[in-house]
Amino acid sequence: MSDVSEKLVRWVRLRENHVPTGRTSHKVDGQTVETASELRVMPFSADQGFYLMHFNADGDELTDTYHESLDEALEQANFEFGVTPDEWSSDQTARSGGTNNVTEADD
Repeated sequence: MSDVSEKLVRWVRLRENHVPTGRTSHKVDGQTVETASELRVMPFSADQGFYLMHFNADGDELTDTYHESLDEALEQANFEFGVTPDEWSSDQTARSGGTNNVTEADD
C-alpha cells in the first residue's frame, strides 16, 4: 500500500469540544468501536467518493464511512462530533511521525 499521506485530503485531531453526539454508532463484528481520536478524509479510488476514516490515539483505523462528496464526508463529521469546516486541516507539514501520528497544529 502506498503512503496514505499522499492521498490524505483533510484531517482533524478530535479535542475535548468534539463530544460524540450519539447520533451514530459504529460497530465491527457486532462490537461498538472505541471513540475516535482523529478523523481523516481520503479519496475512494474506485470512483469520485470519499472515506471518512476514524483512528484511535495510536493511529489504528477503527472504522470508516463512504460519502459521495468531500462536503458530505465533512458534514458527517459535524453530525457525529460537531467538527466545523474551519477545524479541518489539509496541511501535511502539521503532521509528523509518518502516516499515523499527528502533532497539535498551532492555533
